[in-house]
Amino acid sequence: MRKVLVVSRSFGQVVSIGEEILVKNRWEVRYVRDEERPLDGPKLAKIVARENPDAIICGVEPITAEVLRASDKLRMVMKHGVGIDNIDLNAATAQGIVVANVPQANSEAVADLTIALMLMLLRSLYEAVSSTKAGGWNRYIGHELGKMTVGVIGTGKIGTEVIKRLQGFGATILAYDIAPNPDLISKYGVRYVTLEELLETADIVTLHLPLTEDTRGMIGVNELKRMKKSAYLINTSRAEIVDEDALYVHLKTRQIAGAALDVFSREPPGPSPLLQLDNVLPTPHIGAYTVEAIDRMDRICAETIIAVFQGECPPNVLNPIAYFNNLAKWPS
Repeated sequence: MRKVLVVSRSFGQVVSIGEEILVKNRWEVRYVRDEERPLDGPKLAKIVARENPDAIICGVEPITAEVLRASDKLRMVMKHGVGIDNIDLNAATAQGIVVANVPQANSEAVADLTIALMLMLLRSLYEAVSSTKAGGWNRYIGHELGKMTVGVIGTGKIGTEVIKRLQGFGATILAYDIAPNPDLISKYGVRYVTLEELLETADIVTLHLPLTEDTRGMIGVNELKRMKKSAYLINTSRAEIVDEDALYVHLKTRQIAGAALDVFSREPPGPSPLLQLDNVLPTPHIGAYTVEAIDRMDRICAETIIAVFQGECPPNVLNPIAYFNNLAKWPS
């Protein structure tokens, strides 16, 4: 019987379909214990060595070269989500370990949260709810999303879903991407502009990018300076795309109006100074956390693992060369 080690916090916790599919196909499913968290690379490597799994299902946990070497049976790492910046893809490929992700399952969930955060910022909803519960009756004056200019940085699957929703509100949509999507121009009236023009013009700037060497620190001091003092920043992608220290300074000094952050460079963020600011709306990395999205992710994770171990190479495998160059190492 093959074994999968579930490192992800969410796989199998909301719905059972993923585990059911694996068990039905004669897989033993093992979970990291709650008392073993939080996980860093060395701690996770010890757990992997102890369990010696054939496959790992991970979330944002660090899948380092040390972790990948810890099991002599490990042949696959399955990301319960999209971004793989926490996985050493080069080390995995060198060791013949297949890496796959779930590229579309959570796009709608993250887009929904992004729009919700926009509305909360524009209408001061968090403050209004807190004030009313405390016995107040303050009439907060806000703005209409349909009258805003929204700058979408990154127009992949999630960015596209955000744009679809924004078009329904009637917002003016600017976009920046190294690979513009002509369909978004014709269908939704999107205007692609330079990053500089987007930052200087938008009332709301929302980030939907993968974390790469090119995007790390992409929004720093100079970029934040370009934003209007009345503008809001929303980040539901990866924390490291934004210089958190620079963001803190710009928010504290009201050089921008506010920010909604679903991601932090350290999670949980602990005593992050950002959490002390009244113009920061923080959420605990819940972009993909809907029952529907998790159901899709759990299914795809299980089905992809089974397919790969049955000799297939699904399109969501990110390093197919690792499979085809190391067929002899795979269990029959």
